[in-house]
Amino acid sequence: MTRVRCFALAILISVCCFGHTQIFAQSGQMAPGYGPGANFAPGGDCPPSPYQPFDPLPSSPGYFGADEVEPSYNRFGPLLKTDGGFVRVEYLNYNIGNPGHQLLGAPVAGVIDSTQPFVAFAPGTTLPVALATVPTTDGINLENNSGVQVTGGINFIEGGSIEVSAFMLARKQSGFVLDNLGGPTDLTNFGQPGAVVPAVIATSTQFNGQPSDHLLLYNQSYQAIMQSQLWGAEANYFYDYDAVGLVQFRPLLGVRYLNLSERLTQQGTFVDPVLGGAPIVSTIDAQTMNNLWGGQVGFRLEVVSKYLQVGITPKLLLLGDSMLVNVYSNHLRTNADPSVGSSDFRNSFSLGGDVSTYAQINVTPRFSLRAGYNFIVLSHVTRPQRDVVYNDNGASAPPAISSQIDMKGIFFSGFSLGVEYRF
Repeated sequence: MTRVRCFALAILISVCCFGHTQIFAQSGQMAPGYGPGANFAPGGDCPPSPYQPFDPLPSSPGYFGADEVEPSYNRFGPLLKTDGGFVRVEYLNYNIGNPGHQLLGAPVAGVIDSTQPFVAFAPGTTLPVALATVPTTDGINLENNSGVQVTGGINFIEGGSIEVSAFMLARKQSGFVLDNLGGPTDLTNFGQPGAVVPAVIATSTQFNGQPSDHLLLYNQSYQAIMQSQLWGAEANYFYDYDAVGLVQFRPLLGVRYLNLSERLTQQGTFVDPVLGGAPIVSTIDAQTMNNLWGGQVGFRLEVVSKYLQVGITPKLLLLGDSMLVNVYSNHLRTNADPSVGSSDFRNSFSLGGDVSTYAQINVTPRFSLRAGYNFIVLSHVTRPQRDVVYNDNGASAPPAISSQIDMKGIFFSGFSLGVEYRF
């Protein structure tokens, strides 16, 4: 092979190396070619070619070729698909729906309104023995419950976000205590001229499940104390339907859990004015628990600016409710009566609504102050003031106070104050 042909072959090989197809070149000496004159050792037909392959470019941080794009995540670690998040801590002050005007006893036969004083007669006679009143839950107030809520959220690079939140209210206790009962009262204004009897509190009962005028009297003291606690958690996915601009709209889909636990304890003291003896301290106690769980749908509508954000988030709650009630009595009629209890359990469906509003001041790009107000309504829950069956089967039978599950709606509302940190 002539020297000209050797140079032409070397140039052809070099041009092929610069073609569009990607290959990995090996540094150092090239492999021997084929055919005559392929041996480029000293003393051969052709000298070594000056067109040696290029050495790889030195690696340096941030260098990328013309056809490459710098990745937004570490190729050798876990894929980073999030784009920041936030943590928010808030103080809560909520109102739990009050038990309202609930009679703490059974309707009294022959008495139109037993919540007002009426004359109680000795069994089977017309002899007045007391001026009785059946109490109600009017004196119980479950407002101004303090609590705390913690919320965390993550934004995704591809769009959308997830928020997880949990809250708990402190246990609220409210009720009333009536002391110094048994004071003498003239019954002239009650159609019994000249009769003077003690003023007492009474628990009215049915007799064998039927309306009656049976009364358990307390002539020393009576109290009704209710305890209530609410807590829960939720997780929501927000879809970025329109998350750009001054007004933003994001649908949501999530799950929620709520727990409402309550207890109502009634205790009355009676001393026989004729026989005396040890006081009879009667107790009627009812405990309920509502475990509400299920899904929710809704949206968040916000007005977003650099320094101020305001928004509203309505949700429709579709919840199942696993309800448990326990009722027991102790020394109901006499000190010889033992503790007797009963329980009930039921699963039911509860439709609800949740509307939360907020205003947020962005103090810095990462830190904000926030205030809000929230409303929650549930269609079916059970509560202790409605779950006691006031019944008596007579002195020769065991006490018959028992449990039932009576469902009704409830309303919660309250305000929140908090801080938010974004990262």
